[in-house]
This record gives sequence, structure tokens and C-alpha cells, in this order.
Amino acid sequence: MKKILSVLLIAGFTFGVSAQDKKIRAGLVMGFTMNSLKVQTTKIEKNGIGAGFTIGMNGDYNINENIAISSGLEFDLENFSVNYGNPNNSSVGNVFYAYSDTDIKKYKDGAVEDFTDSSAFELMTRTFRSKYVTLPFFLKFQTNMIGSWKYYGKFGLRTSFLAGVRMDDEGYDAKYLNGEFNRDAGSTKILENMKPVGIKKGLTPVRMGIGIYGGAEWNFTGSTNLFMEAGFNYGVTPNLYSKSGHLADKVTAADGTVTYSNLDVKSNPQHVFQLKVGLLF
Repeated sequence: MKKILSVLLIAGFTFGVSAQDKKIRAGLVMGFTMNSLKVQTTKIEKNGIGAGFTIGMNGDYNINENIAISSGLEFDLENFSVNYGNPNNSSVGNVFYAYSDTDIKKYKDGAVEDFTDSSAFELMTRTFRSKYVTLPFFLKFQTNMIGSWKYYGKFGLRTSFLAGVRMDDEGYDAKYLNGEFNRDAGSTKILENMKPVGIKKGLTPVRMGIGIYGGAEWNFTGSTNLFMEAGFNYGVTPNLYSKSGHLADKVTAADGTVTYSNLDVKSNPQHVFQLKVGLLF
């Protein structure tokens, strides 16, 4: 976090030096988010509302007195939970993975890759703890100064790039033997700081949302403005990989036949509400 703050302060100072013509303004921002996953399959369930924290730098390029381009660089720390199994909902299936220490092994074409152990886990609830680097790009419509205040609305895109993710999983110990997964315990446990092996990390590498914001600026001294804004970002891209690279979906037919496949959760965009406060110089 200290390294991030140092980078932001240096970038903000550099931006501020070039802001003397008043066409460019920049400063630091922080905020809080709430997120909600839109589930479009019976294979998983949303488990409550997620939360997050944002810190970064925002800046405006004024096209004229009332229109500006607003962008920046933000770092988002987020979490949210998903149910992959539910004893009270039979439509949510039986989902398994094989693992070694904190590494979750790849699962493809009905088999675990490069795995000689038998340690497995039946997943019930997963809490994602993710880090994103976000590039907001908005068109900003603002009023003239009304006393010491200015009011504005923004519309545009918020694009986030996954920088890291860890998972805390709740479920049952299981065994992986002869290509089959079976529960091996009667009580649940939690595996912390789990991470999938390979390119697919559970969350898609890029997340995009269409955002609309409203806010106000207060000019409290010289060219320094305090701003506060709130907005909603409508997710348009999947947040979880549609087809998992490490989760096995175990399906038992009415005749007792058991089949396995990579878990497919369809499209699942995430909607984000954000509240921000910051300074512009």
C-alpha cells in the first residue's frame, strides 16, 4: 500500500504541474464499493452483497467550461461470495476440485492434470478476494460555478484488469480416485488463500461496466476543489469464467449414471455501486 501511495503522489504532483493552464486538473481519490453478481444459471447462487475499497488518481481535461473528459488510475480491493453447493437447494449441484497445499489443480476433459495425490474438496461457498487496476473513462457534464459549488454528471466506461485473486473456500474434504470425486467428511471446513494453477484464475482478466455518476465540487481554497460523487456501473462482461478451468461438476442421473464436466456458469456480469471522495488541483 505504501508503494501505491508513493506512485500516486508522484503522478499527482506531475499532473498538477501541467495543470496550471486550468485545462488539466488532477488529484487523489478514495472510495468504497458494493458489488452484486448477476447469476444466470442454476449451477451457482449469489451469496449476499460484496464490498470493496478504492484508492487512486483522477483527472479532468476540460474541453470547455461545461464539458470535460474524466479519467484516471484506480486500485480496487474487493470481495464477494458465491454458493457452489447448497443442501437446501437441490438444483445447485456437486462441485469438486483437486488440490495440493494452496494450489488448485487444472481440470480438463474429465480428468485432473498433473496430479498423483488424492486430496480433493467439495466446494460449498467461495469468497473471492481480488485486486484490480481500473481505468475509468467518462464524459463529464458540469455546471458553471454556483457560489463555491459546481455540480456534474458523468457517463462512460469503467474497465478493470485483474491483478490478483485469492479464495477462501468452505466445504467438505473429498477424495479423487480413479477419475471420480467423492465426499470424504461429514462436517465442513475452510481452506484459505487458495489459488488455481494456470491461466484461468477463476475471475476473468478484464471486467467492464457502463457507468453513470453524479457529484459536486466545492472550491474551498485557491484552485483546490473537494469533490464527492456516487455512481452505478452496469456490468457488461462476465466476472467469473463461464467455463471453469479447475472446478468439476458432478451430475448423477436418475438411473445412477455419474458424469463429470468442467463447471459452466454461463454469463455472470457484476454490477458495482461506488461512492468516492477526493481532491482536484
